[in-house]
Amino acid sequence: MNSLSYWAVLFVASVRNIFTHKLKSAVVGLLMCFGTGLVVTGTALLDSMEDSMSKSITSSLAGHLQVYSAEAKDELALFGGMMMGREDIGRIANFEDLERVAEQVENVRAIVPMGIDIASITGGNETDRVADTLRTAVAARDQAQIDLLRLQLSLMADALRSEFEAKQAITADKEALAADLQNLDRLQSDAFWLSLSDDPELAIQFIETKIAPMSSDGLIVYLRYVGTDLDEFTKNFERFEIVKGEAVPAGHRGFLFAEKFYEDHVKHKVARDLDRIHRQVHEEEKTIAEDALLRTKVGQMSRQYRRISFQLRPDDAQNLTSELRTMMPEVRAKDGAEPSLEVLLQAFLEVNDQNLDERYAYFYESIAPKIELYKIKVGDVMTIRAYTRSGYLKAVNTKVYGTFNFRGLERSDLAAAANLMDIVTFRDLYGLMSETRREELEQIREEVGAAEIDRQNAEDTLFGGSGQSLVAAPEDTAGFDEFRGQDLAGIREDLAEAYNQRFDAETVARGVALNAAVVLEDPDRLDETKAALQAAFDRSGQPMKVVDWQTASGIVGQFIIVIRLVLYVAIFIIFLVALVIINNTMVMATMERTTEIGTLRAMGAQRSTVMTMFLFETVVLGLLAGVAGALGGALFVTWLGHVGIPAGNQDTLIFLFGGPRMYPAFGLANLAVGLVSILVVSLVSTLYPARLATRIPPVVAMQAKD
Repeated sequence: MNSLSYWAVLFVASVRNIFTHKLKSAVVGLLMCFGTGLVVTGTALLDSMEDSMSKSITSSLAGHLQVYSAEAKDELALFGGMMMGREDIGRIANFEDLERVAEQVENVRAIVPMGIDIASITGGNETDRVADTLRTAVAARDQAQIDLLRLQLSLMADALRSEFEAKQAITADKEALAADLQNLDRLQSDAFWLSLSDDPELAIQFIETKIAPMSSDGLIVYLRYVGTDLDEFTKNFERFEIVKGEAVPAGHRGFLFAEKFYEDHVKHKVARDLDRIHRQVHEEEKTIAEDALLRTKVGQMSRQYRRISFQLRPDDAQNLTSELRTMMPEVRAKDGAEPSLEVLLQAFLEVNDQNLDERYAYFYESIAPKIELYKIKVGDVMTIRAYTRSGYLKAVNTKVYGTFNFRGLERSDLAAAANLMDIVTFRDLYGLMSETRREELEQIREEVGAAEIDRQNAEDTLFGGSGQSLVAAPEDTAGFDEFRGQDLAGIREDLAEAYNQRFDAETVARGVALNAAVVLEDPDRLDETKAALQAAFDRSGQPMKVVDWQTASGIVGQFIIVIRLVLYVAIFIIFLVALVIINNTMVMATMERTTEIGTLRAMGAQRSTVMTMFLFETVVLGLLAGVAGALGGALFVTWLGHVGIPAGNQDTLIFLFGGPRMYPAFGLANLAVGLVSILVVSLVSTLYPARLATRIPPVVAMQAKD
């Protein structure tokens, strides 16, 4: 018998045995079918998730590769690491040198300078806002507006006085409390408002420094930001889009808030709370009546009513009071009289499942336009503060040009983990001095005749000692006023000039960066380009480290590895169970086929032939069941790709899915892995029963017939 006929006979016999032993074939076939479908579906979902996550990261912040100093003490973690954004990743001394080398490497489309740090921003409270408006009204000589603001400040003072008088019974520092009450009396006196015409800036400074600190509703926000070449960033990260305002003009200093961060941290506190409650009710399908946490949030929000009332102009407050009385006629004051605005606002904010939508709409239609909805508005100049690597606090003023999103990741906190700043301002805030700034400081030092002082003589020189003190003796401070004589207008002009300074591309290139994003022409050649780029830096003598997007993203990039490991462990356990079941089933089937096997041996069949027959039978069954399972898995993945898998409100899933839904797809590799895996498991589980079959002696067949 030739080889072809031999295998044809084995195939026919295998098919006959499969249909002859239907129960055994059904059990083993179903296990094979399920296992194959599981592998195809699981690997397809993982591959789709990895592809989606790679697009989320590479098109939003990381690029395909990242470059940073090989001498770094910590690993680069774009989305935050163990140091909470203060990792020491070294410095790129001159970005231009790095750029020159990278541009020579094939497949590199662009290289974008970056630097990551954390900082804080502060904003005034409602009293600060009124004081600033008052300054504008005084400059415009708008007496009607001044009168309205005086009334508004008087109402604020009344509210503060009520709080402070209630504190008198419990506070230990009664002297400080008395001083605060005295300042409130001064604010409400006619003499104070008469002084506004004599020295308006002095009076306004009194409001800002003595009255405003009494309120605790100021803005303090800690944020993470990336300093970068904003022009190159917007060109090379295709998911970037402006939501509010505009992009920072080329060559200008400026700041862009991540839209979700802006909404979650800079927006008015009551508006933020109302947004969260509305979102949880409509998107997460919760109810205020049944969710204790939501009820707690509603209670907390209702106690924030003064954040609204303090911002209202007197005429707006009067109109709003009338509207709310009409909307909520059942609300009365404790004594049964007509309710005040504060009573009405507190009742208005006590939302429930029935009135939430109505009050949410009314808030944004009628209340939001009358208040300061954002503490820092697009177009404002804000002060941002950070600690330099030397340990001292540095502050810069920068204009907020707008907010941005990464398309598809609008609801992801991870995608909004970093705000954007121009690289020149970043260097100032980080404490990295440019050549221009060094020249300016040297010129100032020469003009004032500043002398260098050695460390040993510094204390004596500065504070007296044996030499002459450089510190003037204190004069009589009677009648001293801390604001008088300050050219505040001039100071503001100097600040405006600072943040309006222009810079060119050469300034961006010839400066320090902490890391750099590399964007590739063909992402499929990532490993090849990474190796070529590393070799180019090594040849140039620049100690740089090149890592892929997954490594650069820190712990976020490892999510897919963890998920893949969990899936593989689950598949291994399932296959281990399948192996045991298939093995037992095949052993039982072998015992049932003793006569058949003995007869074959009696007719001259070799042991190798019997083993080959059993293994071939498993291969045929595995192919039939595996193909069915692979097709089933492929159809299931295709259906999921059509309807999508929702990420819900899980931030990590939104980032992994590349958006609110993931649309998976399968490839030939997924089908091949599924088929090969199930065939290997099936063959391994058949080895023992097949070996057992070869040991059945021919005489058994004769005994079975007897």
